[in-house]
Parts: sequence; structure tokens; C-alpha cells
Amino acid sequence: MSSELLARTLLHLTQIGFAITLSALLWYFFRVYQRNYLKSWAIAFCCFTAYAALVLVDVFWRPVFAAVWLGQMVKFLLICFCYGFAVWILVGVFEAVKQQRLAARTVNQLLLLVTGISFFSVVPFLVFPQAQDWLVYLQLYMRLFLIGAALCVAGFWLWSLTKLIFATKVVASAMLAWGLLFLTSGSAIAWQNAEVDYHQVAMYFKHLELLIQVILGLGLIIWLQEDERSTNRELTAKTQYLDSHDPLTGALNRDALLRELELLLQADTPLTLLMIGLDSFKVVNESVGLKQGDRILREVNRRFESSIVKPRLIARTGGDIFALVLEDCSTDRQKLFALQHLEQLIEKPFTTDNGLIKLTASIGLANAPQHAVEADQVLQKANIAFHHCKRLQQRCTFYQPGMEEESARLLNLEKDLLLALEQDQFVFYFQPQWDLREQKIEAFEALVRWEHPQKGLLMPGQFLPLVEQVGLSKELDLLLLEKAVGTLAEWKKQGIHIPIAVNMSPVHFQVDGLKGRIQQLLLKYQVSPAVLELEITENTAMSDMEKGSNYINELQQMGIRVSIDDFGTGYSSLGYLRKMPIDKIKIDRSFVTDMAANDSDMMIVKTMITLAHGLGKRILAEGVETETQLQLLRTLACDAIQGYLLAKPLPEAEALALLNGCTLS
Repeated sequence: MSSELLARTLLHLTQIGFAITLSALLWYFFRVYQRNYLKSWAIAFCCFTAYAALVLVDVFWRPVFAAVWLGQMVKFLLICFCYGFAVWILVGVFEAVKQQRLAARTVNQLLLLVTGISFFSVVPFLVFPQAQDWLVYLQLYMRLFLIGAALCVAGFWLWSLTKLIFATKVVASAMLAWGLLFLTSGSAIAWQNAEVDYHQVAMYFKHLELLIQVILGLGLIIWLQEDERSTNRELTAKTQYLDSHDPLTGALNRDALLRELELLLQADTPLTLLMIGLDSFKVVNESVGLKQGDRILREVNRRFESSIVKPRLIARTGGDIFALVLEDCSTDRQKLFALQHLEQLIEKPFTTDNGLIKLTASIGLANAPQHAVEADQVLQKANIAFHHCKRLQQRCTFYQPGMEEESARLLNLEKDLLLALEQDQFVFYFQPQWDLREQKIEAFEALVRWEHPQKGLLMPGQFLPLVEQVGLSKELDLLLLEKAVGTLAEWKKQGIHIPIAVNMSPVHFQVDGLKGRIQQLLLKYQVSPAVLELEITENTAMSDMEKGSNYINELQQMGIRVSIDDFGTGYSSLGYLRKMPIDKIKIDRSFVTDMAANDSDMMIVKTMITLAHGLGKRILAEGVETETQLQLLRTLACDAIQGYLLAKPLPEAEALALLNGCTLS
């Protein structure tokens, strides 16, 4: 073996060894850091290793190849791996620059193109040996120029990165140098025709190529380490941000609010802390979706940030609850202005994909140092005022001493109510409704009582307002609804077929889940919907005319009757009866009580009865307690009555006994 061949062999072996080592390192780092461009570059240097090895095979074994096709097969693989190296280098650089994985379909198309070019560079010369003049151009010159162009493109791509660190510049420069080296060597070989000149150029090229490979390899390793440190710094900064900010809105979170508020309080600055909760935001999420709800929350925070009251601190302390800290807001006039402005910000319609949505808010306020001098205490006072505001359904409430006791009382009451629901301490008393035409009981209204273990039998007025305040109206409604359907099932077994009317709270009526629950109960207890009647107040029906009308229609299609309770005490309008598909109207007792002595009440009752009959509705008078009232209602052609004249609300056994033997003169 000549010294020149030995030098070329050692040079190729060095290149192969370095390429294998670099490929293994890149693959190892890919497994650790899961960066796609590292995987692509590892594959690229695997291709370069195979290319360098095939070059060595071609040099040593070319004289002994017995078949031309075998030598051309080696040449085909050599060219294919060389182009594959260029393709995977470009793929890796693309993934590093774009920070996204290149689609597998695109990579496969590039590799198919590589295979096609390699095939075209070798096979035609087996079929047409006379075309050997083109062989060197396709197998050498075009390969060098294409590889050089690919490496130059990769280098320019890396230089286009917005965050250029030193290692990135080294890698980009090395790729540009390597690409230029390919282009220069290709030009030099094409310029020189002598064989000796070709080998000399190739040796120079290989030495420079090895040097650039070393620089590129070191640059890649350093780049990876610096990139990882940069990523860790960004993650640390992001973690620190999330430790103090709400990820959805960018407002401070509760812990950060307390820290910042404590610093302000230490400076003896008079502050006002506002707890602002969006009313019925759960309904908004259910109607427009969580994604749109999140957009609204971000918009609320943006409005607070751009507010003319310039809050010193803005935090999101709960799902739909924000906390604002205001400075320079010491007088009542300033506070009133701030409240009005913030209410206007929230009430300004929000644009969603489903249209405009208008919101309201409940606001609780506490002052420092007037109400507290520590951050957590100020927040607690504002929170107490906020929940007091929610319970009383007010727009805003200032903290007052003694609210803690009220909150503690309600908390204990909530525990008692939850225990009562669990232990079934609520019972029904039944008040009959008398049909004046048929002279018989036409239905019973089920009125709830609480059999309290310590306080005895509690009337509805003693606990229903508190049930609403602590937010358990829906749970109680469901319990009473099931109890009523269960009672109807027991009466059915006894051969008693008479309707029961159940009162529904405004917060539960028109909720989508109510219809499904009624259907489940009727199916479970095998009860006809015709014996179940739901009573709703006038205000409940009128809160959303279109939705209320549609909902009542759906209930009637199920066979359930709906009546309006306490009619005349709400909107005092009969016009909506034309659109409301209700079955029965119940005149409020306040009109019946004084109708004998008050001409205005008499006229109102007469008008209600006349219009109800004109619209095809049945009408019932509540609170009938005297014979005079009864006779007047008969004269006015009222359909039915309910009141103490017939019977007070009775336990179930007494109500059924009354049903069997009741008469009314």
C-alpha cells in the first residue's frame, strides 16, 4: 500500500470514527432532552458514516470487483447516503429554527427524491455504457454542488434565528464553511483534468472537511448545553410567574395579592379592597361554553387594567371572583364613583361567538387600616362583605362589624340543612284545593315543613329564605320533587288518583336538568305525569318570557301541568297570559282577604277571573277563610279555592281522611 493510499485510508477512518461518535452523542442527547432536531442530526451523521465507509470500500475494492453491477451498487449506495446526509441536515435545521417537527410525509418525499436522483446517477450508465462522459458530472460534480448548496442553506437558516448565541453562530459558520468547501472543491476538480490534481484536491478537501466536522461537532454539543440552560432559565421564570399570577387572565393570584398587599399596608397607606364576583357566571359557561367564558374573564381583567380608577393591585382569587386594591379612595364620594365606574365596566356587553352577553356583579368592600391592619384580615373582611352581598342579592356591601357572627350562623345553618337533607327531616303537609263547580277536592298543594331535632316543626318562612341564602334551593327542590312523586306512587297503590302541586324555586325552574330528572322520577315510580303539577311564581315566569314559555310548553308536552302562584304580586300585568301556556292561575291571598270590604280588591279579583276565563285558564283563589269570601268567589264564577275555611295544611293521614269525607256548603 502506497503512503498516499495509507494517508487517505487513515483520514477516512478518522472521519468515520468521528462521525460515529458524534451520531451516538446526538442520539443520546435526543433520548435525554427529546428534541426532534437532535434525532434528525443523529440520522444525518449516520448517513455520513455510511457514505465515508462506502467511499473507503470503493477505493480499496474497486480493482477486485468482479461484476460491474456490484461496483455500481456500491456507487449507488454511496451517492444515496451522501444525499441522505444533506436531507437530514436540512430537516434538523428546519426543526431547530421552526421549533416544530417536520411532517413525516414531507421527509419521506425528500428521501424518495434522494433515491430517485441516486438511481438516475448510476443505472443509466449500466444500460448505456457509451454515455460514460456524463458519469463524472452526475456522480461527482452534481453531488458536490447539491450537498454544498444544502449545507449553505442550512447555515443561512441558523443565522436567521432570533436568539443567536455563540454556539449557534459557530454551528452556522461551520455549516456555511462546509457548504462552501463542497462548492469550491467541486469547482476545483471540474477545473483540473489531471488525475494527480484530482487526488491532491481531494486530500486538501478531506483535511479541511475533518477540521470543519470537529468544529461543527463541538459547536453542536455546546449549543445543546447552552440551549438547555436557556430553556431551564425560561422555565424557572415561567414557574416564578405562575407562582404569583393567574395563568388564564394574567392577574395576581391569591398568595401574590396577600404578599403585595402586606407591603402596601406596612407603608401605612389607606387602602380599599374590593371583592368583585360575576353574577350567575356558571350559567354563562353553560350557555356559551368554557372557552367563551374564559375569554370573558380575560376581558374583565383587561377592563380593570385600563380602568380610570387605576387599581394598585388586580387579582383573581376564584373562578369568577376578582380582588382590586384602590389607593386614594378615602372619601365616600370617591368610593361611590369607583363602584359606579367598575359596575359600568362589567355591565358593558361582552362579545362572544353566540352574540352579546350582559353581566352584573356583586361587590364587597373593606378598608385598611379601618377594618384590619394585616393583609389576610383585610381580605377576609372583604370576603365576608362579598358573601353577605351575595346572600342579600345586593349590588355592593361595605363590611360592618358583626358580619362574622352572621357568616358563622349561616355556616352552622348550612351544616344543619345538609344534615336535614341527608336524614330526610323535611316532610309534606297537604292543603286541599276545592273545585267550586264539582263540589270536591280537585288537588292537594304540598307544603314543606322541617322537623328539626331540637327546634321542632319549623314553618317554611323560618327556613326557606335561609336555604336560598346558602345555595341549597336546588337540592331541596329535588328532594321534595322525589318525595311528591313517591307519595303519588303510594296513593296510586291505595287507589287514590288526585294531583299534587309542588312549588319550584326560581333558581331551579328553567334549568335543563330539571326536565330529565322529572322524567326519571316518573319512570322510576311508575306515576302518570297528569297527577303532578308544578307551581311557579309570577316573577319566575316573567324573568325570560320566551324561554319561560318554551319551557312550560315542553313540560306540558310531557303531560305535567304548570300553574302561576301568588298572581298579582309580581309584574301586575295580565298581558303575558296570552303567551304563557299555563293551566291554572292562583290569585294571591292579599287580594282575597280584603275583597269584601275593599272595592278595589273586589274589582281586581273580578278582572282576574274574567280575563283568565277569556283566555281559557282555570283560576283558583288562595287564602279563603270566611263564608263571605266563599260566596263572593262563587258569584264571580271562580273555579276553585284554597284556604283555612276548607282546611289548614294537614299531615298526609289527615289529608286523606279529609279527602274521603269532605263536604262544603
